[in-house]
Amino acid sequence: MESNSPNPGVQRLFLASGSKARLALLQDAGLEVTACPVAVDEVILREEMRARGTDHGTVALALANAKALGFFRNHGFMSADFVIAADQILECENTGFDKPESLEMARDQLCRLRGRTHRLQTALVLYRNGEKLWEHLATPELTMRAFSDAFLDAYLQREGEALLACVGAYRLEGMGVQLFESIHGDHDAILGLPRLPLLDVLRNHGLAKK
Repeated sequence: MESNSPNPGVQRLFLASGSKARLALLQDAGLEVTACPVAVDEVILREEMRARGTDHGTVALALANAKALGFFRNHGFMSADFVIAADQILECENTGFDKPESLEMARDQLCRLRGRTHRLQTALVLYRNGEKLWEHLATPELTMRAFSDAFLDAYLQREGEALLACVGAYRLEGMGVQLFESIHGDHDAILGLPRLPLLDVLRNHGLAKK
């Protein structure tokens, strides 16, 4: 990415992620934002923090901060540039779950969550010129119903490998909503990016209209 611009004082907004879902949430809210994937070794950082007994919310925040800082290390930027970064960890009975690597792992994960309540530790940060301006942690709570194996098999067949991009191995936007008995918390936070608190801070920095 080139750092030069016809107007070096213009405020640009970037998303340090290749997530199409998070980008769509921001663009649907009327924001002008550019997605810019960042290479961060999430597995090593996550496992090191878990080995130290770090709580899952703190791990999610640390990963979001690492992505934002990775943007400034790896991409050209100007002092007026703002960067959003996010991360999400599923926590059930103090066990952290990450994105499944296969449909077999997705099935196993959903079986483990079946009939139980879990939380989505959803972290969001805003940086400017390499400095953190704001961070936020949302923890929506979701309870899965005791769905049948037949339903689970039909669900996996219908959704396919799209589930591998989801930390919970489910998408509420589709058939995944049928997995649940109850849902409490910000819907955007469940999708991976709580927009309302973010929009509030962006308005304070002139990146959204008041």
